[in-house]
Amino acid sequence: MNTREGQAQALFRSYSRNSNAALLAPDSADIDALTGVFADHFVGAGPAGVMGGTKDSSFPDILRQGFRNYRAIGGTRFEIIALDVEMLDDANAMVRADWEFDYLRSHDGAKGTIAFRNIYFVNFAGGEAKIFAWITPDEAQAMKDHGLI
Repeated sequence: MNTREGQAQALFRSYSRNSNAALLAPDSADIDALTGVFADHFVGAGPAGVMGGTKDSSFPDILRQGFRNYRAIGGTRFEIIALDVEMLDDANAMVRADWEFDYLRSHDGAKGTIAFRNIYFVNFAGGEAKIFAWITPDEAQAMKDHGLI
């Protein structure tokens, strides 16, 4: 594993750890660490379309609210369980991250896990690994399929 691959692995281990902590306690989460994994500008794509964003002053609140929402629907664990880093060139990598989202449904006490793969694009400008793009599956449909929304 080269240095850049190691940086990407470390970035996603931190992202996973901090995402799970934010799910468990959104109001006391290390939001700076979570926002720190993203580039100043980013793009996301999924079944609903493509969106672009800027890591501005509203970004931490958006992340915090997202974790509150996951918790409100019964989320109990949110972690990356497997990573695959593919260097595209000296400055960019594609990372396939397999996530698991465990839940406890409030209306019937049923437990379950939603497994999904996100694909991320990471840039190493300035010597730091930062996520600048991602591709996600239909999260809302998965939540509906599991009776969470």
